[in-house]
Amino acid sequence: MSFDRGGEFTSREFNEFCATHGIFRPLTIPRSPQENVVKRKNRTILNMVRSMLKAKNMPMDFWAEDISCAVYLSNCSSMSNLKDQTPQEAWSGRKPNINHLCIFGSTAYAHVPKQEISKLDDRSAKYVFVGYNVRPVKFN
Repeated sequence: MSFDRGGEFTSREFNEFCATHGIFRPLTIPRSPQENVVKRKNRTILNMVRSMLKAKNMPMDFWAEDISCAVYLSNCSSMSNLKDQTPQEAWSGRKPNINHLCIFGSTAYAHVPKQEISKLDDRSAKYVFVGYNVRPVKFN
């Protein structure tokens, strides 16, 4: 993976973080976007987001949830440069379970606890699925 010489990749804090965690990151030739993997991946994610929002006629207000969902799905998808492994599999050594995947923007139902309803009330509430509850990864 290579990075351009944009400010987000050359700051002192980012350089220290990479050095501390043993991350090698070669920089590309200035103004050569075809070499920049990060910008190509960002474009792929934004294309996914645009498609997902338009497919379900979702308002643009959900762009942040959609980006999170698109990245999650991308990490569960195999990639040829990883020898047909998923990024999650390459990082953790385990193939991701995809049985829980749902369609962004689809109808979702959540259980309502008995103590919050009467006998004849609905036992679920209707919502719209906007993504996965993903725990952030902490670097030590």
